[in-house]
Amino acid sequence: MSKPEMSATPDPSTHGISSTNFARAFVLLALISGITIGMNKIQVTLLALQLNAEPWQIGVLIGAESLSMMLMSLPAGVLISRFSARRVYAVASIGAMLLYPLIAYAANWVIAALFLCIAGICIPFRVVSMNTSWFERLPEIGISRGGWYRGTLTLGIGLLGPLLGSMTSQHFGIQGSYLFTSALFGLMSVYGFVILSRKRTDGANIKSRQGFRDMLKYLQDATVRQACLYDGLGGLVRGFFSTFIIVMVVRQFHWGIQSGVTLMVVEGATYVIALLTLGAIVPRLGDHLTYNIGHASLVAGLLVLGTGSSMVGLMAGALLQALGQALNHLVNVSRLAHSGHNMGHVSGLFTMIGMGGGFFGATLGGLLSKGFVLQDIFLIWIPVWLSICPGFRQFIRSIVPVSANH
Repeated sequence: MSKPEMSATPDPSTHGISSTNFARAFVLLALISGITIGMNKIQVTLLALQLNAEPWQIGVLIGAESLSMMLMSLPAGVLISRFSARRVYAVASIGAMLLYPLIAYAANWVIAALFLCIAGICIPFRVVSMNTSWFERLPEIGISRGGWYRGTLTLGIGLLGPLLGSMTSQHFGIQGSYLFTSALFGLMSVYGFVILSRKRTDGANIKSRQGFRDMLKYLQDATVRQACLYDGLGGLVRGFFSTFIIVMVVRQFHWGIQSGVTLMVVEGATYVIALLTLGAIVPRLGDHLTYNIGHASLVAGLLVLGTGSSMVGLMAGALLQALGQALNHLVNVSRLAHSGHNMGHVSGLFTMIGMGGGFFGATLGGLLSKGFVLQDIFLIWIPVWLSICPGFRQFIRSIVPVSANH
């Protein structure tokens, strides 16, 4: 890999504010960003129910947005290296401000999916810009705070966003709720331009095609590849949960929408608290053990979600699953921040695969719902996780020779 691509010219002007002030300002930006994502998830679900969409149609609807996000993550990484995170973020936020209100005017689920796909193009440019800025500053801020970004983002996505989305939709309708979201995007375009990274990488004027090839080469690095794989599978589970938990609660258990929102809040709150408080665990336990604990908790959560029949049971499953996801993410972020690679390129890959997981979680979940009950699909994800969990693979290898001797 060429040196220009991996290094950036040291320049004090690339970070406009101190590490402490940046961490505080960035956390607020992440919170507002999470609120808009969480509101959109509720808005889309309510719109889908209003349009009488079938589960597989809801999966395609959510997946359309995730697909455009996934496909645009690599171009986002290249453009950020070329123009800086703050400029790309500001432009993408303005685009989201203009496009997202159109979704509320969709007359059927196909048009809604089309609008979501178009509007979703803006999101990866925002996400990769934030990831890049955070990864660049994390060694200064401290790995124990590595979960602050995802934690506050998820506080918005899983708690404040759904609550605000539900409240604004009830009081102002879905169209009014989307206008509120649009205003937040406008606010973030200015705020993000002020605080995000100004760094532009040496050699950033190379052709985009070469930039894509250089980004994909990072998957040859075992650290980057493993972190991306785990985040992608985590996105798959969370994508399915966030897309279908309300639908499952309403149509399978015949409970109210608020019960589904409560499960989203429990899952989101657990994830947030774990990310904000467990950052110091990773260096103490080590990456390998933390991964295994996280994966065990996640698999246990999926088992409970797939077999529970009461609100308490489903809440316990959501809690365990969220705890496992948080530990998984803390290790991923720690490893990537210290990888020494081009953060624009690495965060582009990380975002693409994570969003790809969300896309497949929603779309595959929707397709599987044609042959399985929604709740049973939680159980289908278990063997997928076990197949990549290092502790489980070692356990299988340890018992296979014993079995063979008998």
